[in-house]
Amino acid sequence: MSTVVIDLYDSGILISDGKRILANCPSCALVETETSILTGKQAEQQIHLRPQEISTGFWADLAGQSTTRHAVSHAEIAFRHMQFAWSLLDRQDHDAILAVSGALRKQELGLVLGICEKLGIAVVGIVNKAVLAVPGPVPKTRLVWLAVLQQSTILTLVSQDRKQVSATRPGRVIEHGLQSLIQAQAKWIAAAFVRETRFDPLQKGEDEQRLYERLPHWLATLQSIESVGCELHSDGQGHRIQLHRKDVLKINRAAFEEMAISLSELLPDHKVTLVCSPTCNQVFGLNEFLKDLPGCAMLGTDPTRIARQALRYREQISSGDATVHYTTALAWDKSTRPELLEPNPGLLASLRNCPTHLLIGNRAWPLGPKQELRLTKDRHEIHLELDPVCNDRGICRIQKKGMRIELRHLKEYKVRLNDRLLSEPQPIQSGDRQRIDGYRGTSHFIHVEQQEAPHE
Repeated sequence: MSTVVIDLYDSGILISDGKRILANCPSCALVETETSILTGKQAEQQIHLRPQEISTGFWADLAGQSTTRHAVSHAEIAFRHMQFAWSLLDRQDHDAILAVSGALRKQELGLVLGICEKLGIAVVGIVNKAVLAVPGPVPKTRLVWLAVLQQSTILTLVSQDRKQVSATRPGRVIEHGLQSLIQAQAKWIAAAFVRETRFDPLQKGEDEQRLYERLPHWLATLQSIESVGCELHSDGQGHRIQLHRKDVLKINRAAFEEMAISLSELLPDHKVTLVCSPTCNQVFGLNEFLKDLPGCAMLGTDPTRIARQALRYREQISSGDATVHYTTALAWDKSTRPELLEPNPGLLASLRNCPTHLLIGNRAWPLGPKQELRLTKDRHEIHLELDPVCNDRGICRIQKKGMRIELRHLKEYKVRLNDRLLSEPQPIQSGDRQRIDGYRGTSHFIHVEQQEAPHE
C-alpha cells in the first residue's frame, strides 16, 4: 500500500505523494442546513454572497461550533471537508501520514484521528510539520518556522544540531492571519475604486465576490511589474483603476512590522533562518519584507516539501504497529547536507532601535526610502539631500530595506561610522555617528517618536 501525506495547514488540506499535489482544498464550507454542508469550489463561489452560511475557521477550533445561521460542530464540518478532499484522489487505497501545525492540542489531534478513522483513512503517524519544513541543518543560525494560518501567524522555535531537528509548541502567536491580511488588501483596493470611479465593489455581494476572485491575479501580476490595470464589471458597466506596486506594499506594513518585533523578542541576539510556510506566498509583500530583516536569512517551503520530507522519514514517523505516535523530532539521515545560507548584516535586536532621522547640526532630517548625503559648495557643511533617483553623485547612500536601514559608501571620501572606516554596506542604529574625514562636524542617527495628532 502506498503512503500519501495529508498536510493540514489550517486554511486548507493538501494531499501529496511527494511528487504531485493530489488534492488541495481551502478551508471553506457552505452550511446550508444542519445536514447539507458543501465544501470545495461550490463553497468558495458563495463566500461573499452568503456570508452568514460560510464557515472557514473549523480546523483551528475543532472542539467549537460554527457561527453560521445553522449552528454545526466544527468537527462535523471538518469531517465533510476531509471527506471531500479524500474523494479527489484517483484511488483511496493509501495509508496516510498527517502533517499538522504545532498549535493543535492533544484533544484536537484526537478529533482529527477520529475523522480519519470514520472515513477509513489508515493513519500511520502524525508529525509536527515544523520539523519537515527544514531540508537539512543550517549552520550558525537559529531556526524559526513562520506559518501564516487562517486567523493568526505562528512563530515556532526549531532546535537543530548535526544529529536531529525538533520542535515544540509555537513560541509566539500573532493576531494577523490570511483572512485579515487579504481582507485589508481587498478593502484598500475597494476604497481606490470608490475614490477614482465612485463604484464601491463592497456594496453588493456579487461585486465583492468578483473583487476577491480577481484579487489573486492582480497581486500575482504586481510581483513582476510596477503597476497593473484592475477592471470590474457591474450592472453592465466597467470600472477601471491602476494599481501601483509601491502602494500595495504599504497596506499590511504595520502587521508585518508586528511580526518582526515578535521575532526580535523571541531571538534578539542571534542570527536567524526563517523557514516560511507556503501560505506566506499568499500574502503579497510578506516575503519581500522578511528577506530584508537584519540578521535573518530566508528558507522558503514549496507545497510538496512537507510531503517529501515526511515520506523520507516515514520509518521514524510510523511506529509500525497499531499505535499512532505524534513525532516532534527527527534524526537526520546520512544523505542530508547542510543548508548554507548567509543572513543579513545586523541582529533583530536593532529593530527597536531603528533611527528615523539624521541630525546634522541643529536640523533633524527624516530618513526616507533612499537618500544620498552630499556636501554643499563650500565643502564644510554637510547637507542631506533627498534624491529618489539616487544617481551616485553623493558621498554615501542611506537606504531602507524593510525595517533595516543601511549606510553605503559611494565616493572617494573617507566616511566613518562610529569612528570606523566604512568600506562595505553597514546596518545603522539610533545613536550611531557618522563623519567624513577632512570635514568638520559629526552627524547623528536618532530615533524620534511619532506623536499622534490630537483629535479635533
